[in-house]
Amino acid sequence: MSGDDDILIRVRGLVTRFGAQTVHDGLDLDVRRGEILGVVGPSGCGKSVLLREIVGLDEATDGEIEVFGKNLAALSREEREGVEMRWGVMFQQGALFSSLTLRENVEAPFREHTDLPPELVGELASLKLVMAGLETSDHFKTPGQISGGMSKRAALARALALDPELLFLDEPTAGLDPVTAGRFDALLRELADALNLTVFLVTHDLDTLAAVCDRICVLYGGKVAAIGTLAEIKQNASGWIADYFSGPRGRAALDTKGR
Repeated sequence: MSGDDDILIRVRGLVTRFGAQTVHDGLDLDVRRGEILGVVGPSGCGKSVLLREIVGLDEATDGEIEVFGKNLAALSREEREGVEMRWGVMFQQGALFSSLTLRENVEAPFREHTDLPPELVGELASLKLVMAGLETSDHFKTPGQISGGMSKRAALARALALDPELLFLDEPTAGLDPVTAGRFDALLRELADALNLTVFLVTHDLDTLAAVCDRICVLYGGKVAAIGTLAEIKQNASGWIADYFSGPRGRAALDTKGR
């Protein structure tokens, strides 16, 4: 596979099996530089598994994954670490360290990957938290002392700590009420535009798809069953895709956002 400056993630022939279960069956996908790509599909279709395989937490059975023009499986550990420094990951439920303050959580990537002095690390962590919409008074609270929406913002701040070019988000609005989820969506869109981010976003939230995603990738039957804007997918939908996007919630999201 050859590198292409306009394609940050290139997946070819991906196969994923867990025993007798085949999750991905020859999946091909390109993620373009500067886009927010929403990845959806029925439960068990392998959305989060795909994300974890791209970032190297899970290993595919077969196929190739290329990020920033590099075949990740062919890289040395040092080269791999260099690539990983260029992306940030926000896992489902935030995965914050419960015993650390929010600022200490955001400091963690700096301490692991840089030799910056502690004073500067603290200042940079606070800056990221402010960017994510958290007041200074909240920076010294632990995850148990804040709301779910604030936890999501703190997790986003940690994912953005090292100024990544590429951001992976796994169900970022799961568990949030509609108003808080809408505010998170607006923040994500604002930060993606301001920081020129490419975003790989796993979600089931139709409002998020309509509010922030440039394109949507539908996983079904082990492959990419459809990809395009929300309006394009809805126009050409059939089967499960039509049920998902043309039901009452899908119609409401599309009508409200006009995408």
